[in-house]
Amino acid sequence: MGYEFYPSGLVEKARKLKTKGFSIYKIGKELGIDSRNISRWCRDIPSKNPYSRHIKNLQLKNKSEHVEILKELEVDTKTAKVFSSMLYWCEGFKYPSSNFVGFSNSDLGLIKTFIELFRIGFNPIEDKFRAHLQLHTTHDKEEVVSFWSDFLKIPKEHFFKPTITKPTNKMKRQNYIGTCTVRYYDVNILHQITGIFEEFSKRFNTVNIHQLER
Repeated sequence: MGYEFYPSGLVEKARKLKTKGFSIYKIGKELGIDSRNISRWCRDIPSKNPYSRHIKNLQLKNKSEHVEILKELEVDTKTAKVFSSMLYWCEGFKYPSSNFVGFSNSDLGLIKTFIELFRIGFNPIEDKFRAHLQLHTTHDKEEVVSFWSDFLKIPKEHFFKPTITKPTNKMKRQNYIGTCTVRYYDVNILHQITGIFEEFSKRFNTVNIHQLER
Protein backbone atom coordinates (compact mmCIF):
# COMPACT_ATOMS: atom_id res chain seq x y z
CA MET A 1 0.00 0.00 0.00
CA GLY A 2 2.99 2.19 -0.53
CA TYR A 3 4.96 4.82 1.31
CA GLU A 4 3.06 7.55 3.13
CA PHE A 5 3.73 11.27 2.83
CA TYR A 6 6.62 11.25 0.34
CA PRO A 7 6.26 11.01 -3.47
CA SER A 8 6.92 7.47 -4.68
CA GLY A 9 9.51 8.82 -7.15
CA LEU A 10 11.62 10.21 -4.32
CA VAL A 11 11.42 6.93 -2.43
CA GLU A 12 12.44 4.93 -5.48
CA LYS A 13 15.38 7.28 -6.10
CA ALA A 14 16.57 6.64 -2.54
CA ARG A 15 16.24 2.89 -3.02
CA LYS A 16 18.22 2.99 -6.27
CA LEU A 17 21.03 4.89 -4.56
CA LYS A 18 21.06 2.35 -1.74
CA THR A 19 21.25 -0.49 -4.27
CA LYS A 20 24.28 1.20 -5.84
CA GLY A 21 26.04 1.10 -2.47
CA PHE A 22 25.44 4.63 -1.17
CA SER A 23 25.26 4.91 2.63
CA ILE A 24 22.07 5.93 4.38
CA TYR A 25 23.78 9.14 5.50
CA LYS A 26 24.92 10.06 1.97
CA ILE A 27 21.48 9.33 0.51
CA GLY A 28 19.82 11.51 3.12
CA LYS A 29 22.26 14.33 2.45
CA GLU A 30 21.84 13.98 -1.32
CA LEU A 31 18.03 14.09 -1.18
CA GLY A 32 17.65 16.38 1.82
CA ILE A 33 15.72 13.73 3.74
CA ASP A 34 16.09 12.56 7.32
CA SER A 35 18.34 9.48 7.27
CA ARG A 36 15.91 7.67 9.58
CA ASN A 37 13.31 7.72 6.83
CA ILE A 38 15.87 6.52 4.29
CA SER A 39 16.67 3.64 6.62
CA ARG A 40 12.99 2.62 6.77
CA TRP A 41 12.58 2.82 3.01
CA CYS A 42 15.68 0.73 2.29
CA ARG A 43 15.53 -1.75 5.14
CA ASP A 44 15.03 -4.71 2.80
CA ILE A 45 18.00 -3.85 0.56
CA PRO A 46 21.19 -5.73 1.54
CA SER A 47 24.08 -3.45 2.45
CA LYS A 48 27.43 -3.63 0.69
CA ASN A 49 29.18 -2.30 3.76
CA PRO A 50 31.00 -5.13 5.66
CA TYR A 51 30.28 -3.54 9.03
CA SER A 52 26.59 -3.15 8.23
CA ARG A 53 26.40 -6.78 7.09
CA HIS A 54 28.07 -7.86 10.33
CA ILE A 55 25.52 -5.89 12.39
CA LYS A 56 22.65 -7.37 10.36
CA ASN A 57 23.93 -10.91 10.88
CA LEU A 58 24.35 -10.24 14.59
CA GLN A 59 20.78 -9.00 14.80
CA LEU A 60 19.48 -12.13 13.08
CA LYS A 61 21.52 -14.34 15.41
CA ASN A 62 20.22 -12.58 18.52
CA LYS A 63 16.62 -12.66 17.32
CA SER A 64 16.75 -16.41 16.73
CA GLU A 65 18.57 -17.33 19.93
CA HIS A 66 15.55 -18.20 22.07
CA VAL A 67 12.76 -18.83 19.56
CA GLU A 68 13.00 -22.57 20.20
CA ILE A 69 11.03 -22.09 23.43
CA LEU A 70 7.98 -21.35 21.31
CA LYS A 71 8.08 -24.87 19.83
CA GLU A 72 7.25 -26.27 23.25
CA LEU A 73 4.67 -23.65 24.10
CA GLU A 74 1.09 -24.84 23.82
CA VAL A 75 -1.42 -22.04 23.32
CA ASP A 76 -4.54 -23.42 24.97
CA THR A 77 -7.51 -21.58 26.43
CA LYS A 78 -5.73 -20.68 29.66
CA THR A 79 -2.51 -19.40 28.12
CA ALA A 80 -4.46 -17.52 25.46
CA LYS A 81 -6.39 -15.71 28.20
CA VAL A 82 -3.15 -14.73 29.91
CA PHE A 83 -1.33 -13.63 26.75
CA SER A 84 -4.27 -11.64 25.38
CA SER A 85 -4.77 -9.98 28.76
CA MET A 86 -1.09 -8.98 28.88
CA LEU A 87 -1.38 -7.40 25.44
CA TYR A 88 -4.58 -5.70 26.49
CA TRP A 89 -2.88 -4.32 29.59
CA CYS A 90 -0.49 -2.48 27.26
CA GLU A 91 -2.77 -1.35 24.43
CA GLY A 92 -6.38 -1.90 25.47
CA PHE A 93 -9.13 0.47 26.56
CA LYS A 94 -9.41 0.44 30.35
CA TYR A 95 -12.45 0.50 32.63
CA PRO A 96 -14.13 2.81 33.66
CA SER A 97 -13.10 4.97 30.69
CA SER A 98 -14.46 2.19 28.51
CA ASN A 99 -17.24 -0.34 29.13
CA PHE A 100 -16.26 -2.61 26.22
CA VAL A 101 -13.18 -4.49 25.09
CA GLY A 102 -11.27 -2.13 22.80
CA PHE A 103 -7.84 -2.68 21.28
CA SER A 104 -6.25 -0.14 18.95
CA ASN A 105 -3.03 -0.23 16.94
CA SER A 106 -1.50 0.22 13.50
CA ASP A 107 0.88 -2.73 13.89
CA LEU A 108 -0.62 -5.58 11.87
CA GLY A 109 1.15 -8.31 13.80
CA LEU A 110 0.18 -6.95 17.19
CA ILE A 111 -3.52 -6.46 16.53
CA LYS A 112 -3.81 -9.80 14.70
CA THR A 113 -2.06 -11.62 17.54
CA PHE A 114 -4.36 -10.03 20.12
CA ILE A 115 -7.59 -10.81 18.33
CA GLU A 116 -6.64 -14.44 17.63
CA LEU A 117 -5.55 -15.00 21.24
CA PHE A 118 -8.76 -13.32 22.38
CA ARG A 119 -10.78 -15.69 20.20
CA ILE A 120 -9.00 -18.76 21.57
CA GLY A 121 -9.15 -17.63 25.19
CA PHE A 122 -12.60 -16.10 25.52
CA ASN A 123 -14.60 -17.81 22.75
CA PRO A 124 -16.36 -14.58 21.74
CA ILE A 125 -19.55 -14.31 19.70
CA GLU A 126 -18.22 -13.23 16.31
CA ASP A 127 -21.24 -11.09 15.52
CA LYS A 128 -20.38 -8.79 18.44
CA PHE A 129 -17.08 -7.65 16.92
CA ARG A 130 -16.93 -4.15 15.50
CA ALA A 131 -14.02 -2.24 13.98
CA HIS A 132 -13.10 1.35 13.27
CA LEU A 133 -10.31 2.67 11.06
CA GLN A 134 -8.40 5.92 11.17
CA LEU A 135 -7.14 6.62 7.66
CA HIS A 136 -5.47 9.37 5.68
CA THR A 137 -6.72 11.11 2.59
CA THR A 138 -3.94 9.29 0.72
CA HIS A 139 -5.61 5.91 1.32
CA ASP A 140 -8.08 4.13 -0.93
CA LYS A 141 -10.86 3.71 1.62
CA GLU A 142 -12.55 0.70 0.02
CA GLU A 143 -9.25 -1.09 -0.53
CA VAL A 144 -8.07 -0.58 3.04
CA VAL A 145 -11.40 -1.56 4.62
CA SER A 146 -11.43 -4.74 2.52
CA PHE A 147 -7.88 -5.52 3.60
CA TRP A 148 -8.61 -5.15 7.32
CA SER A 149 -11.88 -7.08 6.98
CA ASP A 150 -10.12 -10.07 5.38
CA PHE A 151 -7.12 -9.82 7.69
CA LEU A 152 -9.11 -9.79 10.94
CA LYS A 153 -12.00 -11.95 9.71
CA ILE A 154 -14.54 -9.26 10.60
CA PRO A 155 -17.26 -8.57 7.99
CA LYS A 156 -17.08 -5.20 6.27
CA GLU A 157 -20.59 -4.38 7.44
CA HIS A 158 -19.25 -4.50 11.01
CA PHE A 159 -16.86 -1.62 10.30
CA PHE A 160 -17.89 1.86 11.39
CA LYS A 161 -17.44 4.75 9.01
CA PRO A 162 -13.68 5.47 9.04
CA THR A 163 -12.17 8.66 10.35
CA ILE A 164 -10.16 10.26 7.55
CA THR A 165 -7.58 12.96 8.19
CA LYS A 166 -5.00 14.78 6.12
CA PRO A 167 -1.48 13.52 6.90
CA THR A 168 1.22 15.81 8.23
CA ASN A 169 4.92 15.69 7.51
CA LYS A 170 5.86 14.89 11.09
CA MET A 171 5.82 11.13 10.65
CA LYS A 172 6.76 9.05 7.63
CA ARG A 173 5.95 5.36 7.68
CA GLN A 174 6.38 2.66 5.10
CA ASN A 175 3.28 0.64 4.23
CA TYR A 176 1.08 2.42 6.74
CA ILE A 177 -2.49 1.22 6.22
CA GLY A 178 -4.24 3.04 8.99
CA THR A 179 -4.90 2.50 12.66
CA CYS A 180 -7.52 -0.12 13.48
CA THR A 181 -9.60 -0.29 16.64
CA VAL A 182 -11.31 -3.60 17.34
CA ARG A 183 -14.25 -3.48 19.71
CA TYR A 184 -16.10 -6.27 21.48
CA TYR A 185 -19.13 -5.18 23.44
CA ASP A 186 -19.08 -7.23 26.62
CA VAL A 187 -18.20 -5.44 29.84
CA ASN A 188 -18.02 -8.75 31.73
CA ILE A 189 -15.13 -9.95 29.57
CA LEU A 190 -13.49 -6.55 29.99
CA HIS A 191 -13.59 -7.09 33.76
CA GLN A 192 -12.22 -10.63 33.36
CA ILE A 193 -9.27 -9.35 31.32
CA THR A 194 -8.65 -6.60 33.86
CA GLY A 195 -8.72 -9.11 36.69
CA ILE A 196 -6.14 -11.31 34.98
CA PHE A 197 -3.53 -8.62 34.33
CA GLU A 198 -4.08 -6.97 37.73
CA GLU A 199 -3.61 -10.28 39.54
CA PHE A 200 -0.57 -11.06 37.41
CA SER A 201 1.04 -7.73 38.29
CA LYS A 202 0.70 -8.49 42.00
CA ARG A 203 3.41 -11.13 41.65
CA PHE A 204 5.96 -8.42 40.98
CA ASN A 205 4.43 -5.33 42.57
CA THR A 206 5.34 -5.37 46.27
CA VAL A 207 5.00 -1.63 46.88
CA ASN A 208 2.11 -0.45 49.02
CA ILE A 209 1.15 2.72 47.15
CA HIS A 210 -1.46 3.71 49.73
CA GLN A 211 1.18 3.62 52.46
CA LEU A 212 3.41 5.95 50.42
CA GLU A 213 0.55 8.44 50.05
CA ARG A 214 0.26 8.99 53.81
